[in-house]
Amino acid sequence: MYLIGIDLGTTGVKAVVFTEDGQIAAMEYEAYHQEAVKGKRELRAEALWASSQRVLAAAMGRCPSQEEGAVCVSSFGEGFVCLDGAGREISPVMLLTDDRGREEFDRLVRGADAGQIARITGLRPHRSYSLSKILYLRHHHPEIYGKTRHILLMGDYLYHRLGGIYVTDYSMASRTMLFDVHKKRWDPWLLERAGVGEKLLSRPVQGGTVVGEVSAEVAGRLHLPRKTLLVMGGHDQPVAAVVSRGKTAYTMCSMGTSECITPILRETLAEDHILAWGHPNEPFMEAGVYNTLAYNVTSGLLTEWATKVFSARERQEGLQAYQILEQEMPAYPTRILVLPYLHGSGTPYLDAQARLSLLGIDEADCRGDIYRGILEGLCMDQKLNVERLGADRSKGAGLLVTGGSSRSRAWLQIKADVLDCPIHRLEGAQAGALGCAVLCAAAAGVYGSQEEAAGAMVQVGEEIRPRRAESQFYQEKYKIYRTLYEDCRRANAYATGDEGGNTVC
Repeated sequence: MYLIGIDLGTTGVKAVVFTEDGQIAAMEYEAYHQEAVKGKRELRAEALWASSQRVLAAAMGRCPSQEEGAVCVSSFGEGFVCLDGAGREISPVMLLTDDRGREEFDRLVRGADAGQIARITGLRPHRSYSLSKILYLRHHHPEIYGKTRHILLMGDYLYHRLGGIYVTDYSMASRTMLFDVHKKRWDPWLLERAGVGEKLLSRPVQGGTVVGEVSAEVAGRLHLPRKTLLVMGGHDQPVAAVVSRGKTAYTMCSMGTSECITPILRETLAEDHILAWGHPNEPFMEAGVYNTLAYNVTSGLLTEWATKVFSARERQEGLQAYQILEQEMPAYPTRILVLPYLHGSGTPYLDAQARLSLLGIDEADCRGDIYRGILEGLCMDQKLNVERLGADRSKGAGLLVTGGSSRSRAWLQIKADVLDCPIHRLEGAQAGALGCAVLCAAAAGVYGSQEEAAGAMVQVGEEIRPRRAESQFYQEKYKIYRTLYEDCRRANAYATGDEGGNTVC
């Protein structure tokens, strides 16, 4: 039986075909265009589906035919597409960092009980969730909203295209800020307050369960097995965290465009914690279990920006610019302070106006020093989240890292030193797709449980341990970093125009 994972990201889609023992039989990836201008970041759903079809067909085309398979989707959260009565795409996919809907959202929550919203949704009220974008469409584009018959999150959209169904999982639903994470239903009070009809939204189901089959037409066109089960996946971070549940319980850390630690919770976070620090209670891929998210939304984007700025010539020559910068990094920690928010922060601040700040640089510093300072700042940001969550919730046996940035051993060593905990690298670094395969294997009965499937299918590679002297240095540096956001807040507000900056009349 083929176990097929589709990992749908904001910059590209990956299809990976696994065997029952977790070996990769075939893998394909395709990037797509993201429109990003000031305040607006969006994709087109049809382009995502076209790319998904191509990578699925190409991957399956390289595999010997089998009669049975199962496919599961891991997707970025918050983004959605509106479909009309004929099933046509009539809206763009607005991403988490899209600023539209701020005014409409603020009006909605003004005077509302933030504690009640946090208790229901597991979220601190914030503009980044789907609700603000739905409100924006309804207010500014009533001609679109009036024709809308289905509001599909991006995982829902792929399941609809694959099997003609309208379903979502609890973790994806929770990213809308319209879902009761305890009763596992769309919340009537929030729907009424927002003016959103429940019939527009997909039916919520538990992640990791069988929800249908790929249609015969789609299976034939994409070279899928004749009988291919549709297994409900979910939000990309908890799906990836499924792989951490094997023989040793690690805490998953995904290092891609964004960087996210995904602790699986023994008990849900308290309302006052959610309101103070923004870490959510999110339903996990197993009934009755939750996870939280501690994340930086522009981690990989920040290192990509650094290579563009500091090594443009090497990039033009086709060289691995980040490796050159790493080779020029000093072997010892720096005193350069970096607030690592390229365009907005994740937790614990959830501040869309936060920006990158570099402090403590002088004429003796080269691009290698600055690049190391940036990596240290990103690790300090994670340390801040770990401190707010409590190490017992967020480190455990250490972090299990995956994603493109986990290829950098230098970065992982800094992470181990800053967090003062062991870092383990996932073999293959395909956690999103592998998490999908684990869910498929458990749902299809190949293994008796997700834990059993993860134990059999997941391979953990190199362990990187913290160094005593470096960890002690970073403990002192962190005392300064802890106040850096507040120290830079007014300057960043000015830089983003909130106090009149960057505006030319």
